[in-house]
Amino acid sequence: MKKLILSLSLLVFYTAINAQSVKLQSAISYNKNNRLDKAKENIDAATVHEKTMNESKTWSYRGRIYVKIASSTNQEYKNLDTNALQIAYDAFQKSIEMDTEKEFEQENMIGLFACSDQYYMKGVDAFNNKNYKNAIDLFEKTVKINTAFGRKDTSAIFNAALCAELGGINAKAKEHFNSLVSLNYDQPSIYSSLANIYKAENDTVKAVKIIEKGRKRFPDNFDLIIAEANIFLFTGNAVKAQNALNAAVLKDPNNQTIHFAVGTNYEKMGDIVNAEKSYLKAIEIKPDFFDAIYNLGALHVNNAVALLEKANALPLGDKGYDILKKQSEEQLNKSMPYLEKASEMQPKDAIVLNTLKDIYIRLNLLDKLKMVNQKIVDLKK
Repeated sequence: MKKLILSLSLLVFYTAINAQSVKLQSAISYNKNNRLDKAKENIDAATVHEKTMNESKTWSYRGRIYVKIASSTNQEYKNLDTNALQIAYDAFQKSIEMDTEKEFEQENMIGLFACSDQYYMKGVDAFNNKNYKNAIDLFEKTVKINTAFGRKDTSAIFNAALCAELGGINAKAKEHFNSLVSLNYDQPSIYSSLANIYKAENDTVKAVKIIEKGRKRFPDNFDLIIAEANIFLFTGNAVKAQNALNAAVLKDPNNQTIHFAVGTNYEKMGDIVNAEKSYLKAIEIKPDFFDAIYNLGALHVNNAVALLEKANALPLGDKGYDILKKQSEEQLNKSMPYLEKASEMQPKDAIVLNTLKDIYIRLNLLDKLKMVNQKIVDLKK
């Protein structure tokens, strides 16, 4: 009788062990046949039972099943676990840790690469939905997996950097852009983007250094030339800015914006002649370029004011007074067509209207003064 009881006990014991092995085998079978609901049910059971929870094989298959759930186009399967990808990643890592004999090394590596691809695609989706913070995390996970296998996924690093830049997460953007620079990533924009971040943080020393590095590597890249000019303009280095702008003009001679920038920089340098030429060139290319039209008019007004100040500084009775006063009036007359054109283009611009008012007063143009006064009154209503 005792032997019978003992035999029954052993039978129950072995049946329990076998039942758990069956769970693992069933999970493998269901996975093979893409029955992911049943595969998940059985692998979950196998991973919590003391007889199978410490087997590398169990966790390797858990990873494979959950990767399929994460990437499934069947919404019913996809809804089995919204965190399936992370569970798969953790399962593969656990399997690797347990797999001292490296029996499942290849399968685990393939599985982790599958996780990497999924993280990347989810990152793209998050980027497209402008969820930049989440996208950064997903791209960084892609990078982490590939780095563990000795691969540098520069595409994922670039995407993480871009998301950080667009999301205004400067620390992350600098980290990833600098990583790309160190890897000699073949994309000129990484230098201008990084320089712009440094510029926004008022770290002009680093901004200039990174742009110089980019220009050295991509000497003919137009965007880097413009970025260099902008940084020198920002730092007040008009001469270096002009050199960069001149290079930009050679690259794109029909770009009105560059000619306008050249004009404003020449004006800052006090080179009125070349400033006027550049503004005229910008207007020639784009006849309705408001900023260039207004700046050209303002340039002549400023010249007129400077000449009148010189005249007023002369001793009483000095013959040069009338000469300078006449030159000042000539400058005002030159300014009028441009400022009147600017006013036509933007009739509610109070600065332009008030500038015209001052000109009409100085030149005693009463009819025009009356008209502009009415416009100013109407603007205040």
